[in-house]
Amino acid sequence: MNDLVFLEPDKLESEPFTTSKVIADFSGVTHKKLKMAITKNKESLETFGKVVPYETILQSGQTEIFYKLNEPQATFLITLMKNTKNVVEFKRRLVKQFYIMQKELNKRAVTRLKAKEAREALTNAIQSLPESPHKQMKYKHFTDLVYKIIFNKSAKQLRQEFGITNKDNLRDYFSSSENIRIENLENQISVLIDLGNEYQTIKDILSKKYLMSA
Repeated sequence: MNDLVFLEPDKLESEPFTTSKVIADFSGVTHKKLKMAITKNKESLETFGKVVPYETILQSGQTEIFYKLNEPQATFLITLMKNTKNVVEFKRRLVKQFYIMQKELNKRAVTRLKAKEAREALTNAIQSLPESPHKQMKYKHFTDLVYKIIFNKSAKQLRQEFGITNKDNLRDYFSSSENIRIENLENQISVLIDLGNEYQTIKDILSKKYLMSA
């Protein structure tokens, strides 16, 4: 699990970052001294993007200013530190976690494109169904079926969990492995629709295959 690099919100377009507090805690430099270094070198740091301060509440109930730092900002800042044993190990871990996070985001981008193709195939399969008063609801029903199988939650419940609205693309918040599972399920549903199966039949088939074997 990453304890040095974060993604907030945890979505595809977000930029990985670490914080001044993380750098201070793991490098052995006091947070006060590190923030002084950030202030002193702010102009240089902001050649890599805006240095973002934010207020956080400590366990004591007091508030303190932390800084969010992207990868080049953090990298530049730690080059200013003396290479003690703690600092060298921290640099290694930080670089590795930024790399892992970026690799996951790249995988998300690829799987997101593939999942989009599967979604289009499902949409086309539903569009080919005979017209009926409830046809439009089938999009929601099949989408919720996929999410119920994978997350045991509906689209509405997932949006509430992520704190997003209907204007946000829910799938940008899923991991690469989750998007692969969604893609596979939607492809299966498309095939089952093309074979003439109704929603309830498809639900029974997939529930038996995935939920009962879980």
